[in-house]
Amino acid sequence: MGSEKLLGSLLLISLAVLCEGYITIPHSCPPGKHVFTNCTDPCAFNGSITLCESKPDSQCIPDYCGACVTRFYDDAGKEIRCELESGIICEQKTHTISCSSGLGIRMTEANFGRTSKEKCRHPYNLERLHNATDCKSPHSLGVMQKLCDGRQSCTVTVENEMFGADPCHGIYKYLEFDFKCVSAKEVNSSQRNEGGLLFMIVLLLTWKAFGIS
Repeated sequence: MGSEKLLGSLLLISLAVLCEGYITIPHSCPPGKHVFTNCTDPCAFNGSITLCESKPDSQCIPDYCGACVTRFYDDAGKEIRCELESGIICEQKTHTISCSSGLGIRMTEANFGRTSKEKCRHPYNLERLHNATDCKSPHSLGVMQKLCDGRQSCTVTVENEMFGADPCHGIYKYLEFDFKCVSAKEVNSSQRNEGGLLFMIVLLLTWKAFGIS
């Protein structure tokens, strides 16, 4: 009987907290992600309902793991990509990059940060979250090449940890990228060229270290 009363009390507290628009009861998050417990519901911020640009009738679910962001799902429970711009993935969002069968990805450009105030607006829509437009992670292209090059498809979850550090604290960021779909022959040729270049660099450094000319 005592456990039933305790459960009932916890339920009432949960409802009261949710009605206030704050999450203070711990949620389970994947390893390496901490739960944000002091943020308002990004699906209904300041009385404004957050909609998915590409599918306004989808269901908005707040995600408090790693950040306060929204996730949208269709009737079948599949997560929807809401960014209208191609080649962009908002922070904390997941997207699959793919090529047709028989072709592989070759990343040509990538930047994790923010270079525009208009792209990937946070649901809170606060200017302070978007006011840095020269935010660039120097490792962006290398990370994306390692993750995707040569694959027919790769799934990317955009997080600070993925790129080694936060390039601009307090700013809601996004990954902007461009890629080509190339034949397996082109992928293998590119990999061989990169391997040969690396070998030559190591060889030259070795010669220099031992005073060989």
